[in-house]
Amino acid sequence: MNTKSALKGATTAVCILFGAGASSAAVIDLGFVLDGSGSVSSSDFSSAASALSAALSQIPTSGENQYRVAVTSYGYGSYTAVPPTIVTAANIASIQTQVLSAYKDNGGTDTAGAITYITNLFVNDGGLGATSLINITTDGSPNSQSATEAAALAAHTSGIDGISFEAVGSGVSSSSAQGYMARIAGLGTSGDADAGVIATDLDNLPNATTTGFVIPVANFTAYGAAIEAKIGQVIDDTGGNTGVVPLPAAMPMLLAGLGAFGFLRRRGAAA
Repeated sequence: MNTKSALKGATTAVCILFGAGASSAAVIDLGFVLDGSGSVSSSDFSSAASALSAALSQIPTSGENQYRVAVTSYGYGSYTAVPPTIVTAANIASIQTQVLSAYKDNGGTDTAGAITYITNLFVNDGGLGATSLINITTDGSPNSQSATEAAALAAHTSGIDGISFEAVGSGVSSSSAQGYMARIAGLGTSGDADAGVIATDLDNLPNATTTGFVIPVANFTAYGAAIEAKIGQVIDDTGGNTGVVPLPAAMPMLLAGLGAFGFLRRRGAAA
């Protein structure tokens, strides 16, 4: 690295930490998928849509980052309730209302198709944001585990940063069902099926940008607390509550920057 490049890198590191210098806002994609298959009753589907709608109120409408939300449902096929939309103070209420009208398709559980569908929604809407996360709420195992694993890996390869699930009800309460779902989450987040985990503590959820995970939920009545906790954690993990680089991530940049300045100063003195 030459002196000019080193100085530029050090300056950038320090500026990032202290907020100096202009930079474009990061777009954070949050995709939500609701299972509308035949095993989900109409009342449970409405309950899930209402809980998700309410939980979306946590998404910041101002700050350094912008949040782009999409909501879809699936059964035989996939359907758009909310197309990719940057959340603002002016449209958040409208987005929440649109969620309430999500379509229940009945039929099978084409989770593979649902993952591909919502990924393409973002890709075709100007490309993926700086961070792109998919959240899937389902009460059943996918029609095809292998096809869904392949779809999750393809989504990860295309730039999706994380896939996570709420496994709702007795149909997915077994350790094996949740384990298979965790494989999908792992592939969609890190490309590693064995890296997905089952998260049982709503107060200590993994970072969805780095770890694929499944939240077991007893029933759709309990779903509201799960999705509220999930969205709140995601907002924290993507900097939505501060709009700045979190301290643990920024400190190494500061130290690297100061170290580079010291090195350059010593080289200048020696010359």
